[in-house]
Amino acid sequence: MEGRLMNRVVKLCLAGSLVLAILGIPALGLGPETAGAQACVPSTKALTDPYPGIMAAASSFEAGTLDGFGVSTAGTGNASVSTGPSHSGGCAARLHTTAGPGSIARLTVGLSPGNTEAYADGWFNIAAEGMAGNNVPYFRFFSGRVRVLDVFRQNLSHELVLRTSSPAGFAYTTLRRDVPTDSWHRLVMHVVPNGPRTNVQIWWDGRSVYAGTVSISATMLDTVQLGSEHDQQMADIYIDDVIVNSGTGTPAPVPGPLPEPKGDPSKRLDDFRGDGPAALLAAGTGARRTGRPWHPGRPAPTRGSWA
Repeated sequence: MEGRLMNRVVKLCLAGSLVLAILGIPALGLGPETAGAQACVPSTKALTDPYPGIMAAASSFEAGTLDGFGVSTAGTGNASVSTGPSHSGGCAARLHTTAGPGSIARLTVGLSPGNTEAYADGWFNIAAEGMAGNNVPYFRFFSGRVRVLDVFRQNLSHELVLRTSSPAGFAYTTLRRDVPTDSWHRLVMHVVPNGPRTNVQIWWDGRSVYAGTVSISATMLDTVQLGSEHDQQMADIYIDDVIVNSGTGTPAPVPGPLPEPKGDPSKRLDDFRGDGPAALLAAGTGARRTGRPWHPGRPAPTRGSWA
């Protein structure tokens, strides 16, 4: 009796799958769907690189692959092209990490040797809040194996933060007070490496949010990274329309205009209404902190905070 019942269930499942296929209805699945040829838009026009220098990587991920990027995963981490949220077309890259030990997922791009400047441009959607006392990374710049400069979203506080690393320690600058999850935002970074006289300009959603001199421990950059640098950076990050390049000529000035394509022309540059009373108006005048940051009203950060 039990065997006949099981056979009947199997037959019903097969029949249901056949009906779904005939009607063109996708079967139910668990988790974000991995991109397939039918989901992406391979005919989508290639991204136009508006930046000076040599293109290192550019992708809207509509080919359904991560070609052009170095891919590194470990533990429960996963890097894929997903048919979940996308900024353009039908696909985006997805970097998934958990709270499990050793969970890492990242993409890397190598820069031209002898570069005098680098640009990194991409659209990001952080799908959910990460672990308390940690952050979710956007772009990270490395010289050798040393991270010298990066931008991240701090969990719980929701701040967008620029961090620089020098022999004197870390310096933190708040660029925006509140970055919501489950929404698309464009980050563009222009870095002119020159040790303690490094110039940096950052645009967020097409508006200049920082332009000034920072101190780092390098005069040249070799890698741009997207995604987790270490474990405990639990996140689901969707990434689209990425352009990374570097130049060896005379660098563009900082501050300077954002090269095409520009952001939303309906929004005034450096307009931070809604970011709280400590509005950031002048380029390079973010709330700057050095060493281990602390905010009144919140517990002092534990080891691993802002990592």
